[in-house]
Amino acid sequence: MKRIFWGFFFVFINFNLSFNAHTLNLIPTFVGYILLYQAAGELTEQSSRFKTLRPFAAAMAVYTGLLWVGELLGVAGGDSWLDTILGLAAAVLSLIVSWNVVQAILEMESARGADLNGASVRTAWFILLTVQIAGYAAILLLSAGLGLMVGIAGLVGIIWFLAALWKCAKRCEDLPPKDGGLGEL
Repeated sequence: MKRIFWGFFFVFINFNLSFNAHTLNLIPTFVGYILLYQAAGELTEQSSRFKTLRPFAAAMAVYTGLLWVGELLGVAGGDSWLDTILGLAAAVLSLIVSWNVVQAILEMESARGADLNGASVRTAWFILLTVQIAGYAAILLLSAGLGLMVGIAGLVGIIWFLAALWKCAKRCEDLPPKDGGLGEL
């Protein structure tokens, strides 16, 4: 589960260096999706949701990797309708990945009879969903005030989501093995 946390850390946190028309994201988003893809592979026996999210995480890793290379080379970005449509599609795929993680955690809680902090992760996810919807509304309304409020709410939502995932990862570490440590007899 810690790899899930680190995957979302890379997805949500951005530190950029810009020079001329080139941008270098020091914490590339595609690395986060690769970590999520790997973690989902390791956790498929815990919940089938992890298997479901793998193709979406792979698609997002490729897409964000291409964007990263394009920004590095100074050839990415624009204000075309295609950029808007691709951005919306990426937002939807990102929500699918994160929702499947939330649901997988809730399934793990149910199967293991343990509190893994799933309710807090789910609440934080709904905050992030609301913030994304409000963000697109702010863009359509060209509202700087709403945009600032959405940005602050988004920061709070990201911190909450990451903190909830970290707590979940720590609780997963404390769980006994799924087979009770017996292995194959």
